[in-house]
Amino acid sequence: MSKYSEMLKFKEEEYRNSAKLIGEAKPIAEEIANIVTKDGFSNIFFTAVGGSLAPLMAMGEIAKQLTELPVYVEQAAELIVRGHKALTEKSLIITLSKSGDTKETVEMAKKYKEIGIRVISCTKNLESPLAKNSNYVIPMRHENGVEYEYMLLFWLFFKILSNRGEFLDYTDFGNQLLLLPENLLEAKLQFDPQAKEMAKQYYKEPYMIWIGGGEVWGETYLFSMCLLEEMQWLKTKSVTSSEFFHGTLEIVEEDTCVFLVKGSGKTRVLDDRAEKFLKKYTKKLSVIDTLDFKLNGIDEKYRWIIAPTIASTVLVDRLAFHFEDNTKHSLDIRRYYRQFDY
Repeated sequence: MSKYSEMLKFKEEEYRNSAKLIGEAKPIAEEIANIVTKDGFSNIFFTAVGGSLAPLMAMGEIAKQLTELPVYVEQAAELIVRGHKALTEKSLIITLSKSGDTKETVEMAKKYKEIGIRVISCTKNLESPLAKNSNYVIPMRHENGVEYEYMLLFWLFFKILSNRGEFLDYTDFGNQLLLLPENLLEAKLQFDPQAKEMAKQYYKEPYMIWIGGGEVWGETYLFSMCLLEEMQWLKTKSVTSSEFFHGTLEIVEEDTCVFLVKGSGKTRVLDDRAEKFLKKYTKKLSVIDTLDFKLNGIDEKYRWIIAPTIASTVLVDRLAFHFEDNTKHSLDIRRYYRQFDY
C-alpha cells in the first residue's frame, strides 16, 4: 500500500497520470511561445475570472520582477465592459478556464479575437467555446491539481521571456518543472496532518481572516473566496499582508481566527511583519509557510516562482477536503453559482 493512500480523498493514480498528461503539453506551450514571439507583440494581458484568475495574478507579480514588458492582469468581466487603452491589435491575451465555458471568459475571448487580438487559452476541452474563440490552445488535460495550471503558464510565459533574452535559465527551469509534481506530492503528505488539525479546530469559526502577499496572494484569495466561501459557505475576508496594516488589523482580537500564507520571495518580509503582530494579538493564528517544504531536483533560486504551487497543493488539495470532512458540506454543492442565469 502506498504511503499516500491514507490521505483524505486523494487519488494517487489520477494525480500521477495528470502529471504525465501535463508534461505532454510542454512542447505545445513552448511552440506557441516561439510563434507569438516571432510575430511580435507590445504587451501581455492575463485575464480570467474567479479561481482561474489566481494563477494569473501570480504571473503578474512574477512579471514585475523579471521583465520590462508591460504585463497587465485583468478580471475578464471588467475588461469586457470597461476595456483598456493599452489593449490593441498588437497585444497578446493569455487566459485560462478549465471548463472552457466560463461565461465571462468566453465572451472576452470572442470579443477581442474578432477584432484581431491574439488569444492564447489554457483549457481542458479543445472543442469548448473558449477553445473555439482562441487563436492558440494549450491543452489542460489533468484531472486534478490546480498546480498543473501553473506549469502550463510557466512553460508559456518563461519561454517568451527566454526568447526576449530576459530569462536565460529557461531550459533548466522548464525541465525542472517536470519534477514539480513529485515534490508537491511530498508536500501534500507532509501537510496533511496539519490540515486535519486546522480544519477540525476552526471549521465552526463564525469568521476567518486570510492573509497572503506577493506571488502567493492569488492562492490566498482563491482559497478564501472559491473554496471556503463558494464551496463551504464559510465567512471569510482575504487581505494582503501589506494592506492588513491599513484597516484589517483593527478587528483582530485574541479569539479572531487568522490564517497566514507566507511566500518565498522579496515580499516575504511583509508576511513576517504580519506574523509578528498576529502572534501577539490573537491566540488563533495558523501559518502556512511555503519555505517548510523541500524541493528535490529543483534549484532553490526558483522557489519564489513556484511558491504559489506549493500553496495551492496544500490548501486546495488538502485543507479544503479536511474542511469538507468536518463541515459535512460537500465541496460540490452550490446555492447560486451556475445554478441559474444572473
